[in-house]
Amino acid sequence: MEHNFFTLSKNNLAIFYRDGQKYHEEYLNLIQNAKKTIHLQTYIFMMDGFGSLVHNELMNAALRGVQVYLLVDSVGSRLLDKRSEMNLVNAGVHFLRFNEMQMKWLYSWGRRLHHKILLVDEEASFIGGINVLASVDAESHTSQLDFAIFLKGPVIVRLTQYCQMIFKKASQKKISFPPTQDSPSIQDGVDLKILVNDWVYRRWQITRQYSHLTQKAKHEITIINSYFFPRKTFMKQLVEARKRGVRVRLILPKFSDWPSYILASEFLYAYFLRNGVEIYLWKKSILHGKLATIDENWATIGSFNLNYTSYQQNLEMNVNIYSEKMTTYLKAEIEEIILTGCEKLDAKYFIEKCSLKVRILRLFYYLVLSVVANFSIGLIYQEDNNKENKFYNLLRIVGSLFFFILGIIGLILPIIPGIPFLIISFLLVFKQIISNKKKEVL
Repeated sequence: MEHNFFTLSKNNLAIFYRDGQKYHEEYLNLIQNAKKTIHLQTYIFMMDGFGSLVHNELMNAALRGVQVYLLVDSVGSRLLDKRSEMNLVNAGVHFLRFNEMQMKWLYSWGRRLHHKILLVDEEASFIGGINVLASVDAESHTSQLDFAIFLKGPVIVRLTQYCQMIFKKASQKKISFPPTQDSPSIQDGVDLKILVNDWVYRRWQITRQYSHLTQKAKHEITIINSYFFPRKTFMKQLVEARKRGVRVRLILPKFSDWPSYILASEFLYAYFLRNGVEIYLWKKSILHGKLATIDENWATIGSFNLNYTSYQQNLEMNVNIYSEKMTTYLKAEIEEIILTGCEKLDAKYFIEKCSLKVRILRLFYYLVLSVVANFSIGLIYQEDNNKENKFYNLLRIVGSLFFFILGIIGLILPIIPGIPFLIISFLLVFKQIISNKKKEVL
């Protein structure tokens, strides 16, 4: 596979969408009007109000002769029941679950399909962070804050080839696709480049682009992110940008489907606030979106969170937009988001006035998340070049016991998620067993 699969594509149509009824209608309309092919790849496929409609439209498309390729993540879409799956298959949908739990693939079990793509007839596509589910807050009846971008134009050619390639590799069977057709340029369109993170193929394009442009920023950096736990290197780059006069704003969730993650992130806020970085909390609903703008002519929308899971494990996709006009439009959308749904963190109050209990909780969850990010991931995928390296053997054994204990605590007490820690413990034990067997063979 090519290391740089996507190249800069000129003259494309790009339309920005926020999650909600209009997006759902356009999404369904695209499927309903498909004539030849549909590629849908998503992390979560939920059989709720919206997911059920998508499910039915995919079956209808297959029944009228459209080749439908549906790839869902085996972990994210674990609640997609077998009956719904069989209905799709019986209608003629090519259905796969990405990277299912198998012993022979255990090393890459952490590799999750996190991008969200709908591609129809090699002509039009939605890419972003919105899963196939109805994400409306039960109390406020407000859709989650999430984003997608509708694309047409030359960029679709390589996107089609990429979706075909990912589906073929997921199936591990011989699947033939017809040659892709060129997509016409759009007059007065925008320049785009799709970037991916995929650790299996040593691709960290999104990570590197964030860092590169942050270091080059001259005026303003604004980042909207849902699960915010960036690398220390990137944290320093944001602060360094602020010190040279760049306005840096972070729009982060006040509420989350994972409250402990927010507490861990909040431990980092003091560092940013002390150094002049502005933090705004979205309070109207769950924030799930991933959007950023830097200066006047660059923006990115996609599935990539600024955290270690997106850095090191998930298969992620972002669309980079190189257009002053489009960036100006997106910046206006961001201003509206801040004005109508955010509260700005007061640095003095946040740092000095919070209770001791909250400080302890922030520190606890920060340490837990740091250990998971820096220790477990590195050990699970670390290659033993030195077969006699006892240090890594000891770390794996100690680490597996540590995460096993955390997992049991999480199952008994509702203070931390237990299942992820048990999985990490199991993976570390499995890695050690395989390492021991290799030594026996040698």
